[in-house]
Amino acid sequence: MSPRRLGYKELGLELVSLEDKSSRTPKQPLMAGEKKDDGTGDPIKNFLEEALTQQRNEMMDSFAQILRWLPTGDASSSSGGTTPFKVQMNFDIPIFEGQIDTDVVDKWLNLLEGYFSIHNFSNREKITFALLKAVPHIKDYWETFCEQKEIEEPSLFTVTATWESFRDAIKEQYYPVGSYYDLYTKWTTLRQERDQEVLEFTNIFHTLHTKLGIKDSERHLVLKYRRAMHRYIQTEMEFLDISSLGATYRYVVKIEQKLKQKTRQFGPGNPS
Repeated sequence: MSPRRLGYKELGLELVSLEDKSSRTPKQPLMAGEKKDDGTGDPIKNFLEEALTQQRNEMMDSFAQILRWLPTGDASSSSGGTTPFKVQMNFDIPIFEGQIDTDVVDKWLNLLEGYFSIHNFSNREKITFALLKAVPHIKDYWETFCEQKEIEEPSLFTVTATWESFRDAIKEQYYPVGSYYDLYTKWTTLRQERDQEVLEFTNIFHTLHTKLGIKDSERHLVLKYRRAMHRYIQTEMEFLDISSLGATYRYVVKIEQKLKQKTRQFGPGNPS
């Protein structure tokens, strides 16, 4: 017969249960080189964390790029404006070789003016850049032209000239003989022909205005445009005060459409 727990105590022995033993056993501290296993070694978890980090960085980069294009609150409140919209464009401007050709001259000058429209060049810088895009004898012609205009110092870098005067001089020299004067004569006598639609006439108006480099004010251009129209259009617009060429064109088109509608209903009239 086995002794009871009291009998063991009388013998100087103490019984310990398995549960008590496990609870009383002190935990061994981690060694210096050991790390607690918290799942960081899990390859799937690492992959997900890397993917989320990369996605977050890409979103922040995209957001930063958008912010660069938006006006800032401080800039708007302090200066009263917004951040300018910037566009990067590439212009392939050919070397002008001095051809006596209206289309070649116009194309070269239009490319230059398109380039100048996004660069804040002074008159001198515009002329200098244009001469760099032309064969050497164009520069010789320009200096000779300036001498003939009685400019005291006929050097490229001391002549007081505007881009407009340079452009007009190039056209006068390299348009075919009589071409510039023919265009100017057509401009001064321009009238809408009997069966000519407003769109066709307007295209001719703008083409001549661009080729000749006319620098009239917007109001003067509107007056010329209106006076060149058919008389029934002038009558419709007699008491209208429109100072914009674009608005004038839109109104004239409406008058023309109204006449066409009446013509379909009541027969042809006699526009003049």
